[in-house]
Amino acid sequence: MATIITNQATLNYRYGGVSASTVSNITSAVFGASLDIEKTSLNESYRVGEGLTYIITLNNSGAALDEVTVSDNLGSYNFNGTILTPLTYTGPARLFVNGVFVSELTPEIDENEIIFFIENLPANANAQIVYQATPNQFANRCCGDFITNTATAECNCPCNIPASSSNTLTADCFADVRIVKSVCPNPIICGEEVTYIFDISNYGNIPATDVVLTDTFNPPLTDITVSLNVNPLSPLDYSYINGTLTIPSEDSSLDLTVPAATCVQNPQTGEITIVPGNIQIVVSGNI
Repeated sequence: MATIITNQATLNYRYGGVSASTVSNITSAVFGASLDIEKTSLNESYRVGEGLTYIITLNNSGAALDEVTVSDNLGSYNFNGTILTPLTYTGPARLFVNGVFVSELTPEIDENEIIFFIENLPANANAQIVYQATPNQFANRCCGDFITNTATAECNCPCNIPASSSNTLTADCFADVRIVKSVCPNPIICGEEVTYIFDISNYGNIPATDVVLTDTFNPPLTDITVSLNVNPLSPLDYSYINGTLTIPSEDSSLDLTVPAATCVQNPQTGEITIVPGNIQIVVSGNI
């Protein structure tokens, strides 16, 4: 990556018994460093716990370089004065030179970064480091959040100028709905009232919309009542035919939505946990 270098000369002289000095004009020139870097990812977004593939591309436009060091900050950020790292290196890391696989790399793993070492990068060569990392408990995960990951390359050479490149991935926006059904009482006695409870939770970061609940009771319930979040539902909002319950019914205007989960970050540790959005449907009837 080209940079600007500047120089200025100082001239000291004497005349008679007097010392004096003067300075030259400042010269500037474009200095083209031979080592350039680009950080990319095969992924367009991320989810916590799912692997990501990163690619660090090095371009050497000059003479052969020895002891090339590439440090990657794994998206580290400052949280209340503490540096948190939202990515965990999971490997493996593979080195390719001019498109040909050379070897696997074992990085040095520090608290907030990983460091790759390349012994030699040939003249006018292209190298790629391909590795995997996984978003962890410090990764922001609400819709619109992001991880910016920066890699910096340096070499043991007279004209060493560190080169850096960043890649930003946004959190995937999704709904992740789960349902748990329970019954009371248990055991069930014929002729008694039975209550079924449906706890519906959304662990995703956007609401789940157009939700439809269907359940066929066996044996069928009679004289049913239905509530949503403790509020009774009108019989117009559900259908119950031959023991099969559908909420909402086809003609209902009821909008059944499970709200998005919320992200809660511990103020001491910085760890992020998910509090799922939730709705509860209760169905009671005789059996």
